[in-house]
Amino acid sequence: MEHLHDAAALRESMRAREPVVGGWVSIGHPAVAEITADAALDFVTIDMEHASMSIETVENLVRAVSVTPGETVPLVRPPSADQVAIKRVLDTGAGGLLVPRVDTPAEAAQVVEASTYPPAGMRGTGAGRASNYGRTLPAYIDAADEALTRIIQVETRDAVDNATEIAAVDGVDALFVGPADLSAALDCHLDFSASEFEDAVGTVLDAAEAEGVPVGVFATAPDQLEEWLDSGFDFAIVGYDAKFLREATDELVAAFEAGIGGSSEAR
Repeated sequence: MEHLHDAAALRESMRAREPVVGGWVSIGHPAVAEITADAALDFVTIDMEHASMSIETVENLVRAVSVTPGETVPLVRPPSADQVAIKRVLDTGAGGLLVPRVDTPAEAAQVVEASTYPPAGMRGTGAGRASNYGRTLPAYIDAADEALTRIIQVETRDAVDNATEIAAVDGVDALFVGPADLSAALDCHLDFSASEFEDAVGTVLDAAEAEGVPVGVFATAPDQLEEWLDSGFDFAIVGYDAKFLREATDELVAAFEAGIGGSSEAR
């Protein structure tokens, strides 16, 4: 049950709007999740929406994050707000959810319901990894509802318009802006300085502030991260595994080619 203790601590920190920082895993190998978690992050999000991962892969990544020394909590982004997808993700032992494409308060309430045991919710009961394969099932059922973090992504015009109502849903712990999808929905794809995008972000931040709910953002560059934190975001996911691998490789290849060129000229 130690993983639930860490999950509950993350939820408490997030709801208190303390600064927390997360990582992102899209490569389906446990070593990647383990290396990411070892960076002293508060949480690591495992992506099922765009990454090619089965539930077996997700469970192995959750396991890798969980056994890494420290208190990093594995979260999972399911492919959708589907009740069955949420149930299966949580049974792996994930400490919470980052749910994409939630546009209305009714959909947000369904996410909470799907991740909450009866009688308050409709999460199915199974003896999976989350409960030590049934060994601690009663204790897990008693603790899970209040330990799991539920983060709702704001990615469309409708979600922006409904941000206040979504933030007000009981059980929603945080909102999260997905810049790429939100900018695409606003017809300014990847232009984060566009007035439409900045206005939408302002609307979400104001709505969440009114409800006392934190808002997170995905940032891939230090200057971008600094700007968004200054604008009022409470927490962030910083970069992602594939980007780090690609950019570090490109940097060293460029250094090698520059070194070879210099050596050739010297000869």
